[in-house]
Amino acid sequence: MKKSVVITARITPALAKKIAAYAKAARRSKSQAIENIIEHNIDHEMKFAEAVNEGIRSAQEEGTIPHEEVMRRLRERSAKYRRSLRKRAA
Repeated sequence: MKKSVVITARITPALAKKIAAYAKAARRSKSQAIENIIEHNIDHEMKFAEAVNEGIRSAQEEGTIPHEEVMRRLRERSAKYRRSLRKRAA
């Protein structure tokens, strides 16, 4: 048997019900179900957290475009696109 570590976590009653339902459907103990869920999702969650942190670092180093500027650019592109559609229709 693999050596294990005990982890304690507070979860909502709704989440506890979902875990119990999953464990029953998978014919596993709740502990096995939780281990399976964590094992299958931890890599994705780690990559996501790393991507977020990289985005934050990039924004701090290179700066960001203010919201107003982004919206201005989008409005310009949208207007240009609408004009091109009108020209094609004419």
